[in-house]
Order: sequence, then structure tokens, then C-alpha cells
Amino acid sequence: MGKRICIIGCGPGDTDLITLKGKRAIEEADVIAGSRRLLTDFVKGDYATTIILENNYQDILEEVDRIRKDKRVAFLVSGDPLLYSLGESIIKRFGRDNCEVIPGISSFQYAFCQLKESWRDYRVFSLHGNKDMDLNKTFKENKRFILLLDPKQNLKFIKGAVKLTHEQGYTFYIASNLSMPTENISRVSFEDLDSFPEESLSILIVRRGDE
Repeated sequence: MGKRICIIGCGPGDTDLITLKGKRAIEEADVIAGSRRLLTDFVKGDYATTIILENNYQDILEEVDRIRKDKRVAFLVSGDPLLYSLGESIIKRFGRDNCEVIPGISSFQYAFCQLKESWRDYRVFSLHGNKDMDLNKTFKENKRFILLLDPKQNLKFIKGAVKLTHEQGYTFYIASNLSMPTENISRVSFEDLDSFPEESLSILIVRRGDE
């Protein structure tokens, strides 16, 4: 693994989408920290000690700080490890020189590949735990952008928070469960945002103007 701490981007969900380098790093680790899903999907066998990440991030970082001098530690994160991800906190805690980062495929990168469209000129924003974001300002100032949603700040929340009219010419795509068997990418109108069924972890692609 080289560095004592390795941050591994595991992609949007499908285990085939992790890089070969990321897979090797997992196999070489002594300690692996990640969500229950990621540990189940990517750690096969009992060759390493596993630590479950839930809402105990600071406790886990302190535990890793105690053991990292003698152990090769890997953190598994979904998607791109440095895009609104725990990877940023890990590097801040342990320093750039002590961490290796292995890239992963982001959810929006995968979604645009499925749509067969370029994501050039799109900005990315996250609503994960971000209650201070001014959505009306975001819609006003950006013609193309992506919103990473969370269970509470979801499509229904956006419909209630944003003031738009049909004449403004927006196109919306909602993408859920990307790369998984239940994957769904659908075009939806603004009027139907609050009634469209969505999963807890989804992304919304927003475009104003021409196709």
C-alpha cells in the first residue's frame, strides 16, 4: 500500500467498478474501515480487522490514530473519495504525506455515462447535511448543475423551496441506485418532483435552456 493510510474510492455501488489498484489495496490492508455495505461488498474473508463506520467518524479517526503506526489502514468510501466525502476529513486529520488516495467513479460521472452525455460545464453541489444552501440562488446563477440529495433534502424539499415556472425551460433527470440492479434514471418535470418516487440516495441533474 505504500502509505500507512489509504483512502479508496469504491465507485457508485457495483463491485465491478472499483479500480484494480483499489482492490489490491483492500487485500493488502491490516485494518479496513467502511460502512456495513462497503465492508460486505468489498472485503472477502477475515484477513483484516474491520471497523464499521456509522455516525462515529471522530471516534474511528481517533482509534485509527492509535493503531496506524503498526498497521496498514484502508478507508472505504463510496464514489469519488474527495468529492463531498469522508476522505477530506481523513486527510485533514492525518496529513497529506501520510495518506494515499485511490480515485473512484463518482455517481454523477456514472449517471452521465448512462445518459451518453457530457458533464462539461456542470457544477456539483451537495445537500447532504447542508441546510444552509440557498437553492433559489443556485438555480438562478447556474444553467447546468448537479445536486446530491439526502433523505430529507430530497425532490419534495426542492419542489417546496424553489420558485420556478414552466416557461423557464428546465430539464430534470433524477438518478437513483446507480450501477445497482434497481438503477433508475428518469426525466421528470418540475411539477412532478414532489410526487416522483425516489430512493434515499439520489442525484438530480438540472439543465436550463437547450437540450
